[in-house]
Amino acid sequence: MFHCRSISHHHAPLALREHLSLTATQQTEWLTEHRGKQVVILATCNRLELYAHLPTADAMDAMWADLLQKRRVMAVEVSNCTVALSGLAAARHLFRVSCGLESMALGEPQILGQVTRAYEQALACQAVDAELSLLFRAAIHAAKRARSETAIGAGAASVSSLAITRAEQVSGPLAERAIGILGAGEMADALVKALLQRRAQHITIVSRTFANARDLAERWGVHARPITELHHMLSAADVLFTTSSAPFTLLAAEDIAPVMRERPGRPLCIVDIAVPRDVDPGVVSVPGVQLYDLDDLQHVVEETLEERRSNVPLVEDIIEQELTLFWANYQARAVAPTIQLLRQQAERLRQHELAWAYNRLPAHSERERALLEQFSHRLMNKMLHQLTRNLKAKAAQEDSAWIAAMARDLFGLGDLNQ
Repeated sequence: MFHCRSISHHHAPLALREHLSLTATQQTEWLTEHRGKQVVILATCNRLELYAHLPTADAMDAMWADLLQKRRVMAVEVSNCTVALSGLAAARHLFRVSCGLESMALGEPQILGQVTRAYEQALACQAVDAELSLLFRAAIHAAKRARSETAIGAGAASVSSLAITRAEQVSGPLAERAIGILGAGEMADALVKALLQRRAQHITIVSRTFANARDLAERWGVHARPITELHHMLSAADVLFTTSSAPFTLLAAEDIAPVMRERPGRPLCIVDIAVPRDVDPGVVSVPGVQLYDLDDLQHVVEETLEERRSNVPLVEDIIEQELTLFWANYQARAVAPTIQLLRQQAERLRQHELAWAYNRLPAHSERERALLEQFSHRLMNKMLHQLTRNLKAKAAQEDSAWIAAMARDLFGLGDLNQ
């Protein structure tokens, strides 16, 4: 059965989400430890989710508790903000997440790539098998349909664009503003792209790894500085976006206060979209600093939501179409071993009856033997065709395990484990 455990922005504050943030290395280590267990971790700035194909909910709870231990958190401590789903509900949740319906920014484009990479990461760690692969491939396909057949992704629907919108609301148009970006990863790349589309001309990237900042800057034709020149960049900036993947705070009040004293009368807008946060919340006490984090962006979401909300029913229709097809395919897999046993039994009977007929044919009757072979094979296939179709159809509509057991009992196929 499919299971999902989820902690997201819907029920958990940023402080908890950043505490549960797992690095890529931690995810790979955990998945490798659970090789062959059918598990996928989806970790983004707004959610930590575990998907699995396991026999029972208890087995899933144990797996979830083990994952949380990577962050030294007991499952009971976060039970009030953990969503637990099983079966079709778990599958539907992944479809909705992949299509952007569960994102902070409705329809945001980045989530599809994040789901795809989560699946590929689990594949590389040999932590997924046929069933979970079937689920993720179906969810990714549904999301691609939603992107191509609806306007759910139209407009500014990403964390980076929401961050820019918030900065514009505070500082005005950014075209002539001095803009600093702390970090040089995927989010920084999305920010630079969106800023250039708004004709921003003064963008400087600073990263703990200067080579990354330089590569990103060269790709977009902006400036890069090493982390040792962070103070200089802050002194010049009107707006700072922080996006690093550092597992610790990079800027505190004691780092920002001297900068603000050097620039009296010039405010600094900081939008921190990193998880864990790059900027200590205490920075807001420094005169002249305006600090916003991911939770603050929820207000921007509400203002930009209407233009995409009308597409939600269209996306939900696609999800239900693809979910129905997926569930039928998944349930049909449960009766596949039974169908194989049925065909094996029919083939044994066919060979037995052919041997009886061959023994009664005169010598040198190759043509008759060939005709009997063809006739018996065609008859068996035609008789089994409707039976197997019915089995698959019933399995898709009802309890597939019960249907498989009933078929084995009716046809005397015995226990699959024998």
